[in-house]
Amino acid sequence: MRDDDDETVRTDEGPTRIGRNGVQAVERAVRLLEVLAAAGTPRTMQDLAAELGCSPSTAHRITATLAQSGLLQFNPVTRRYGLGAGITRLAKRRAAQFDLASVAQPFMNELRAATDETVSLWVRSNDAKVCVAVSEGSHEIRQYVAVGTLAPMELSPGSRVLMADETRETVRRWVRGILGEAAAVEAAAVEATVLAEVAGVRRTGVVMLSDEPGNRHHPDVATVAAPIFGDGGAIVAALVVAGPNRRFTGDRMRDSREPLKAEALAISSALGGDPGNALS
Repeated sequence: MRDDDDETVRTDEGPTRIGRNGVQAVERAVRLLEVLAAAGTPRTMQDLAAELGCSPSTAHRITATLAQSGLLQFNPVTRRYGLGAGITRLAKRRAAQFDLASVAQPFMNELRAATDETVSLWVRSNDAKVCVAVSEGSHEIRQYVAVGTLAPMELSPGSRVLMADETRETVRRWVRGILGEAAAVEAAAVEATVLAEVAGVRRTGVVMLSDEPGNRHHPDVATVAAPIFGDGGAIVAALVVAGPNRRFTGDRMRDSREPLKAEALAISSALGGDPGNALS
């Protein structure tokens, strides 16, 4: 039975209902951060409860959750709350993503013109990846992705690129975690392929989607990805070209590799990045 107080939000999995209490808690958490951002000094729990229009016990639950994430800091001497170091960390990441997106966009538009398919730019976010820029394909039927989309680190080419700076053992655990339910022989073959591709990202400069059981999230989408290098040669993002596999066939993916690699290196150069090993 549907709860009339539920609200519907859109996620990567489609429309999802959240209870009104959950929505209200999020709204209050955002409001609390805004209050502290506007305040000149840290505030007491009573101050925060009054600003939020809730009881001190409710305000305490919200502050405790935010403090665990480092977004709030509690001073046990003054018994006051202020913004935590986590806010600075998020602000720095947001600035870096914005700079990356603004620098990459014109090169992405060039790549879209060369391939006619959707081009997107992805960065790691812990165990997931976030889309920070998009240049939509010119076809009526095309791969659609929105800026801000949070997606799992599945075995797609983009994810493989983003895992290229991890250790071999970390990559192996990542692959096994995704293929946990696959048959042992099948999983071993996929693991070997993924390990080889991830290890070869810097040498080849590109990863293409192959027909493997690990690519289950979007079985009708064909994808090619290339690394974006930042300061010190670290891989900071994955540049991805994707389209329906009925049109973006193996031949067309292979044709897209050189323009993809060229634009990825151009973005890296514009960012002041160093590809490290030469890409062939």
